[in-house]
Amino acid sequence: MVPQLSIQSQRGLIDIRTTRGHYEIERPKPDVQVESSPTVVTANNRPGQLRIDQSLTENALTGGKPEAFWQRLYSQYKEVAQQNLIQIVEKGNRVGDLRVQGNPQAEMALDEFIEGPPDLQVYGPASPANISFEYTPNDLNMQVEVGKRDVNIQVHRPQITYHRGSVETYMKQYPSVTVTPPVINTIV
Repeated sequence: MVPQLSIQSQRGLIDIRTTRGHYEIERPKPDVQVESSPTVVTANNRPGQLRIDQSLTENALTGGKPEAFWQRLYSQYKEVAQQNLIQIVEKGNRVGDLRVQGNPQAEMALDEFIEGPPDLQVYGPASPANISFEYTPNDLNMQVEVGKRDVNIQVHRPQITYHRGSVETYMKQYPSVTVTPPVINTIV
């Protein structure tokens, strides 16, 4: 048997430890100042004017003012005169008509007696709408003073701090080589 040499080697190991770097960020809140004034509304509104016209009611109850009373009577005479002319023509035609039997003049006299004088409207017409109302509202005097709002904002810059990380290297295991010589047996 031939003696052999024994060689053993061990690798070297390098270890690395790292810590990360990190940021610290602080951001202060902004300063906000708000000043406001309210809106002011001023409204002056006077009452409106109400006009009541009851002259038609007075005409229906008492005949109204004398001028209006006589004007109303005189304005009806034209129509009364036209009606009389129509009746005169009708009566004349009736008396002149020989076909009519009896005494037409006596019948006409009786009709006139029963009918009486012409119907004149002395008083005004009676109606529930004789009173008229007229309302005039006043203009609304409104003034608006718009309020204001002042907002002041002061923003602060963020405060950023960086903490550096580290890298540490060291030998975890040193390399080595072990040589073992052969054992020679000298005793023979």
